[in-house]
Amino acid sequence: MKNKIQTLLISSLLSVSSAGAFDYGSYSAAYSSSDYREAINMGLKFFGGQRCGDTHNWMLHDNNSVSKKYCHTKDGQGKINGGGNGNYNLTGGWHDCGDHIKVATTMGYAATSLLIAYDIWPAAFQDNYDGEYGAPNGIPDVLDEAKIATDYFIKSFIDDNTFVYYIGDRCDHDEWRTSSAQSDLSVDKGGDPRAVWTTSEKGGPQAAGYAAALALMAKHYPDNEYKKVCQEYAVKAYNYAVKHKSSHASIPIFYDAPNTEWTDELSLAAILLYVVTGDDNYKSEALGYLQGKWESNSPLAWDTMSDYAYYYIIKADPTAGNGQGGVIAEFLRKNVTTLHIPNGEKDSNGFPYYLSKWGTNKLACGGATSAALYLKLVEDGVITSDENCEKIKNFNLRVIDYVLGKNEFNHTFLHGYKGDMHFRIHHRNAMGRNDNPPTNVKNSCDFMFASGALIGGPSSPGVFQNIIEGGSSYTETEGGCDYNAPFVAAIASIVAEKDPVENTSLSVSNNDLNYNVYPSHFEDYIIADPIETNCGDMTTIEIISANGSIVKSETTNRFIPIVFTTSDLPKGVYIVLISTSCGTQKSYKVVK
Repeated sequence: MKNKIQTLLISSLLSVSSAGAFDYGSYSAAYSSSDYREAINMGLKFFGGQRCGDTHNWMLHDNNSVSKKYCHTKDGQGKINGGGNGNYNLTGGWHDCGDHIKVATTMGYAATSLLIAYDIWPAAFQDNYDGEYGAPNGIPDVLDEAKIATDYFIKSFIDDNTFVYYIGDRCDHDEWRTSSAQSDLSVDKGGDPRAVWTTSEKGGPQAAGYAAALALMAKHYPDNEYKKVCQEYAVKAYNYAVKHKSSHASIPIFYDAPNTEWTDELSLAAILLYVVTGDDNYKSEALGYLQGKWESNSPLAWDTMSDYAYYYIIKADPTAGNGQGGVIAEFLRKNVTTLHIPNGEKDSNGFPYYLSKWGTNKLACGGATSAALYLKLVEDGVITSDENCEKIKNFNLRVIDYVLGKNEFNHTFLHGYKGDMHFRIHHRNAMGRNDNPPTNVKNSCDFMFASGALIGGPSSPGVFQNIIEGGSSYTETEGGCDYNAPFVAAIASIVAEKDPVENTSLSVSNNDLNYNVYPSHFEDYIIADPIETNCGDMTTIEIISANGSIVKSETTNRFIPIVFTTSDLPKGVYIVLISTSCGTQKSYKVVK
């Protein structure tokens, strides 16, 4: 898939000179298991500092200079497309970057990435707090964070034909204050009520991003009513996307989005709806969008989601093709082994540089995530591979280690990790000031918070201009939702292996799904015996190891006991995850 917006930003791979190719095959981890755990938790909590509206933004709550702990509660009541005022409730969601606008393009990609990470590597995610950073609430923190986005996505479809794709305008950038202080300014400085941008004829790819995230939330969130609403709006968002699939909605004020590639966003939304509903029509549509298309040639990013779509299509049908002799599994392999890894091998640090206006780190993490996706398919036995899987695994590890501080600068690009804030982040709430300081003050003052934000990164080996404004700051010190999301996705596979959470999936209290799974301490077999299930035609039973790998799986449309032979499984803790085609799930812990 070519001609994406990303290919305008990644016009070519940087030609990196080095003494020799980096050897991923012999690379070993630079950090401890607890260090990776600390990093993923910081990277995830950053999204709490991106919260808009009256939801709990910890960067506002923990800032003693901010009296009002919320912001922009009148979103939806401002000018609609430059005309009369609206009367909608569009509060909530995430700020885009260090400013306070809300952008469908990046928010959909970020939420989908977090939820895919949880869907594939649930053992990476802990429950440390509730939605307001109080005591644990029985819900993995990644779902608490992503729900801020999906709540907003539901509001963004005013009706079946009207999609809200952007809130704010240029004045968000012209003022340097916390989101709380800015929302009290005049409208021309980004205060309430802000401008709202809707469309009834564009934005299909952006709506598809919302559909993908909502579908995954419908699969995983432990409240059945919310799951139903998410599935309803996932379908609504997808239907809108289908109507307007070939037209991106332009980002107001900044630049127009060309009518570029859209098939990856639509394909991903369709295949995730298949995962949730079991409806083969969605599966056919997902594959149909890829007919005649070839591999991506770009790392995962807000406009290039093909490798995510490839993963789920391969999982559903390992032999799926593009109708012209191309095999989808081969596309993912080529992206990993002929693009990302060779690009990183050019650099003596093993870091893959891409020419981009916004951040080498987020693109490197996108490539690392693709490597982890491919490896997961191999580990789960979905596909076989002649590739050096240890090398692929270590590529992902090396990118994460580079970001965490094992680099030529000896400082972390995860802002505040282990107390290191030497590298700065262009982020108003993280700085915590409300006096709209001039550039020279921004470039010299200290930050109030260890934000956990992924900093944009070096523009080339050894080149990083550590400033907030001016020069190449917009490239190197920017940060935002679409930076942290691929970081969380890339590190999730590492944490799931090195520091797995024992209960990897939620036990959902649901009268429509009840199984007797026994014996709880097993040797040669496990039986999953249905007691009650009235939801959906298909039921899938998976046995999942402590590192998140699916070691046994069976799908049935019959109300009968399923017997798994387990004599080949090593000793350890396993989760038996039972999923219905309507998205209901329940998990049971068993031990060999």
